[in-house]
Amino acid sequence: MVRVATIAFALALCACAERPAVEESSIDIDPVERQKMYLAQERAQLEAYIQSHELEGIERNGYGMYELSMAPGEGTPAEFGDAIVYSATVYLLDDSGVGQYTDTVELGRSEMEIGLHESLKGMKKGEKKLVLIPSFLARGLAGDLDKVPPQSPLRYDIRLIQVGR
Repeated sequence: MVRVATIAFALALCACAERPAVEESSIDIDPVERQKMYLAQERAQLEAYIQSHELEGIERNGYGMYELSMAPGEGTPAEFGDAIVYSATVYLLDDSGVGQYTDTVELGRSEMEIGLHESLKGMKKGEKKLVLIPSFLARGLAGDLDKVPPQSPLRYDIRLIQVGR
């Protein structure tokens, strides 16, 4: 019985002992400021890519994407709601290929990347365009869990094959 009381007393002393404070070594950054810093860094990546690849005439649009027309098209421009057929070749900014595909979608209503919807809108049949899309309009925070790493801006070489109303 004395032994149990001694152990209980020792535990009580240890529990009451003052523990040394653990210093926080991380710096707290406001989430909004962190996002602004990341977006500025990604924009610098895109601009460095443009400069290193000498993409003369490429223009930044209101969404933060960069577009360069490679070949004109003909006919009626694609609008949201149109059934379109397009082909795309996708690259990371280190020029490694992610994939090449042809797809049929309803523009503005399918589950493809928002940036791709916006890039295809207004294109005409046969038109070709190079588009640099920031990660938040491409594959997002997670990437595709295969060939596209998280938070990766992408280059799309797209061609509009057909527009149907």
